[in-house]
Amino acid sequence: MRRMAMVLAAMLAACGQTTAEAPTPDSAPSSWDARLIELLPYIDACIAKTPETRWVSYAGPTAEGEIGVRLLGDGGGYDCRAPTGDPAAMRSMPRAEALEIDGEGAAIFVRGPGENPGGECYEAPEVRGPDGALLGWMADPEGC
Repeated sequence: MRRMAMVLAAMLAACGQTTAEAPTPDSAPSSWDARLIELLPYIDACIAKTPETRWVSYAGPTAEGEIGVRLLGDGGGYDCRAPTGDPAAMRSMPRAEALEIDGEGAAIFVRGPGENPGGECYEAPEVRGPDGALLGWMADPEGC
């Protein structure tokens, strides 16, 4: 967990590329990001509570039957939770570092708007919604 936080912090500080590339057909989603579009209302509700965080390391069901979102950004890390089906009830709290979530960090989604979070060592593929609008980018979980 701490390694991922350090990698994301380094990526935030070191990367900032403006050219984006669409994902290739063989860049299939892994784990939680396979449901990214469905989870976007929860992600957006969490970001609304902590606007300085836009890097999503996990979004999905929790052991308590809610939807959880884990964010990292310049302001640190945050955990958000909302009842399933009710993203408007999202509540935010500082990140619980001791909490381990299966699948966290398998994919990193960076919510737009902004610049492509890729850098000199990789390009972050764009993620577009069904209407073609740019939603954000998939960052490399391994970083630079």
